[in-house]
Amino acid sequence: MKYKIELKIDITREKMLVLFQDVDFMKKWQPSFQSLDVLEGVPGEVGSRSRLSYMSNGKTSEIIETIILKELPDRFDFLYETKGVKNWARNRFVDQGDQVLWIAEHEFQFSGCMKFFGLMKGMFVKQTTKDMNAFKIVAELEN
Repeated sequence: MKYKIELKIDITREKMLVLFQDVDFMKKWQPSFQSLDVLEGVPGEVGSRSRLSYMSNGKTSEIIETIILKELPDRFDFLYETKGVKNWARNRFVDQGDQVLWIAEHEFQFSGCMKFFGLMKGMFVKQTTKDMNAFKIVAELEN
């Protein structure tokens, strides 16, 4: 399953990149985010792997994040993995002066009992759109 979402944010690309990489800022736009624990590599650099922990409805979930490409200021790509799911998240940042265009392309691969979720593309697009808009709102308020 693949999809792409584009969102203009009323901050500079430079500010976008600072906020996008700030773990403390994640807590502001992802209320279920609990922690990031580096498992290997240099934090924030290609090849590093981290455990992201989230709490939702009293349940903890974990995702392993691997940075697979970092060509800032233009691009920052990740692989997110959890049981039965791989998500390649490709983020591009297009400088538009006082705005930045965030282009997020996602590609999911499901295995085992999680294959069912591959039929629910709309749910994933909706959640990604919600998360990106939450980032936009908080980032513009910080600006």
